Parts: sequence; C-alpha cells; structure tokens
Amino acid sequence: MNWLLSIVRIAGASFPLASSFVQLQSEIDSKSLSARVANLEDPVSHLHDDIPELSRAIYQAIKKEDSTSLSFDEKFYNKYSRSLAVLESQGFLKGRHGLGKRYAAGIRITDPSYIMYLCALEEDCKKMEKLINTVDECTIGSSLNGHEMKKENFLPLPVINAVFEIFESKGYGLRSRSIASSHYIGQA
Repeated sequence: MNWLLSIVRIAGASFPLASSFVQLQSEIDSKSLSARVANLEDPVSHLHDDIPELSRAIYQAIKKEDSTSLSFDEKFYNKYSRSLAVLESQGFLKGRHGLGKRYAAGIRITDPSYIMYLCALEEDCKKMEKLINTVDECTIGSSLNGHEMKKENFLPLPVINAVFEIFESKGYGLRSRSIASSHYIGQA
C-alpha cells in the first residue's frame, strides 16, 4: 500500500483517480500526526486505553482517603491489571505485592507528576491554579503549612505534597520529610 501512495503523490492530481488517493494520503498523514501530537501532550493516557478511567478512580480514592496509600477490592485489581502494571513499570505507582496476590496490601502512588496528571483529569482548575501560585510565590525563608492549605483550598494533602515535591525538585524550596508533616520553605 505504501508504494501505491508514494506513486500517487508523485503523479499528483494530474490523473483523475490520483487526486482521490492524494486526499486519502493527506487524511492518513493528518490522523497520524494528530495521534503523535496527542501522545506528546498526554503521554500517560496513551500508555494503555484504560489508564484515564483507572486514574479517575485512583484520584477519587485519594480524595476520600487523603492518602497515597490506597486499597481496592480484587475485582478492581483484576479489571485494571494491565493498566496498573504499566503504571508500575513507569514508576508512577508501586504495588504492595504478596504471595498469592498481586496487590495484597494495595498500591502507593510514588510519582508527584502522576498526581498532577490525576488533578488534570479530575480537579478544579481554579483550585490548582491557586495552589501552584501560592507555592510559586513563596519567598525565601517563608514557610507554607500543607494542612492549612488543605483547609483553604479544599484539596487533598497528597496533591499539596506533590506540588511541594515538584518545587523542591527544581531547587525552589525544601519540603518536610517527617511522617504526617506537610511543610514547605522557600529557598529561591
């Protein structure tokens, strides 16, 4: 088929049938380019077809539990086994495996960028914008308390901690590492 499309492009629209093939080739190229651009814009969703649906369910659990350590029923793990495996292989989450069960003790979300992906799918843009601006405007030596920000922004603590972690990775500040603590100090 590629040879036919190649010769049609060379012949161009000078032959009656060729013009139809040129149009077909341009539509195929357009769809291919659109798929490639979409993959660049949203690389997580394109890892597996079920990932957006799975991710929405994960985010709802994060909101409910206010934690990155989550447990679901066996039916959930069976339904999303491939999507979970892909996310785990990419380092977005970690399964707590045991003998006889793939996710014996649930999963733990390990990548702050995946939490931002979840927020892009499910969270209110204005809330996220306010959170990002607050952390971005944190001046040198100033401190932010994640627990207070949670009350102000109505966002789960894991979301706030993920933003702290992302800003820390850029060298803009330091986040607390103590269990149950959620603080950020601006450094740049």
